[in-house]
This record gives sequence, structure tokens and C-alpha cells, in this order.
Amino acid sequence: MQMTDLLIMLLVGAGLALLGVLAWWLLIASEGVYLGRRMVIWLYDLFANRYDRVKNYVREYEELFLAAPLMQRVQPQLDPLILDVATGTGRLPLAMMRNRTFEGRVIGADLSGEMLRQAVRNLYVFEERVDWVQCPAEHLPFPDNTFDIVTCLEALEFTVNPQATLRELIRVLRPGGLLLISQRINTRYMPGKTWTAGEVLALLEQNGMVEGQAQIWQTDYRKVWGRKAGESRPVGTKALADILRCPRCQQSNLTRRSEGWLCAGCGAKYHLRADGVHQIMV
Repeated sequence: MQMTDLLIMLLVGAGLALLGVLAWWLLIASEGVYLGRRMVIWLYDLFANRYDRVKNYVREYEELFLAAPLMQRVQPQLDPLILDVATGTGRLPLAMMRNRTFEGRVIGADLSGEMLRQAVRNLYVFEERVDWVQCPAEHLPFPDNTFDIVTCLEALEFTVNPQATLRELIRVLRPGGLLLISQRINTRYMPGKTWTAGEVLALLEQNGMVEGQAQIWQTDYRKVWGRKAGESRPVGTKALADILRCPRCQQSNLTRRSEGWLCAGCGAKYHLRADGVHQIMV
């Protein structure tokens, strides 16, 4: 083999290795977020039926470290209305349903239709207390000040615009309501998507939150808590029909129809899937 041929092989091998690393970063490490929203949705749809096996969450730990602290922080209220954004396969809703003191209602929102399909399967025995809405995290179909608790776990950094998503989470939270998000702490490979503890607490304060607190939680994430400034009466359990707002005209509540939802203001129609997932997207 001539030296030139060997050099070409080495260069080709290095190029392939570089492409492999780039593909790993774009598709695995950053979960497609730098390739746009459609790629993120496609990856989660593709991975949905294996997601729970890979994550392997221990349900007892989820109730202990997620549901129980949430209920402790909203005492004496037992029936909070909760919005879980980027709910995936229903991790937070399931943890709440396993908590014996929780008497409220959870709305799980996600943009991946297949992840929501798996969530419906995971919580079929609790279907009367959980609603599933397919919608983007940056444009939630709910009015201001709607929820007692808003959560977003292991997902904020994978949204198209994390700061816009954070503002949207706070918008739909009532004054005095509780926010719980997670913050990725073990990667330097997602520029513009992750924050330090100080940065995320500063962002909470800039967006009208008080009592910000960051605490170590898992190897990859820390929990970040906050309360929306001000006071208001607890919302408590409400039917989805009482709080859904048209994402197209941003004005009118939606009216339930057999096949889905209708906006009386602009005439927009939204589909209700056979498995009970409400597709409220423009």
C-alpha cells in the first residue's frame, strides 16, 4: 500500500468519525433540538415505545421525590389543578396519582403524539382525573393565571426557545402558584439551551417569580422551585372545557363537539383523537 493510499484512508476514517460524533451530538446528546422542532417530535415519536424502559423510573421514588414535595409546598390545598408541560409518557401525572393525599387534577401537555399515546396507556386507570393535550410548550392553549401548579421536567432545554417556554409556564400559573422545573447540569454540549443555577434563578426573578430555590436532585438534573409573585385563591379542580383557549385567535374558549373542539370566535376546529388526546395546535 502506498503512502498516499494510507493517508487517504486515514483522512476518510477521520471524516467518518467526525460525522459520527456530529450525528451523536445532533440526534442523541441534544435530542435533535438544533435541527428544529419537527426533528425533535420525530425522534420522540420514534422512541416513545422504548422511553420508559430506557428511563426506568422507580415509581416509589417518583412519588417520594416529586409528588410528595409538591403536595407539601401547597398545603393545606389538596386539590390543585396541575399542568405538566412536556409530560412525555406521563411521569409526573402518574406520580401525583400515586400520592394518597392528592385530590386534584392533572393536564399533561406534549408535542409528541406517540409519547402521549404511551402516557394514555400508562394512566388508563386514572383517566377521569387526567387530560392529555397535544400542543407546543411555547404556545399553551390556556388563559393567564389558570393553574395552581405548573411543572416541566427534563425538557426545558430541548424546546426551541427555553426562555420563551419559561415565560409561558409562568404566564399560565396563578399568582401565588407553584412552579417546578428541572435544570440540566452535566453537559457542556448544548450552548444557548442550558443555564447555571444562578442564571435560572435570575431568569425566574426577572419573570415575576419569588422564593426561587435550586436543589440537587439527580446526576443529570437539579430541581428548581419558585412561586409567582402575588396572591390569588387556589383554582382547584376544573374541567378541561372550562380552561381551554383557542391558540389561533387567543381570545375565545373552546366548545366541545363530538369530534373535538370548536372556537366560537374564529371558527377554528381542533381534533380529539380516539385515545382521548386533544390536539390543540394551530
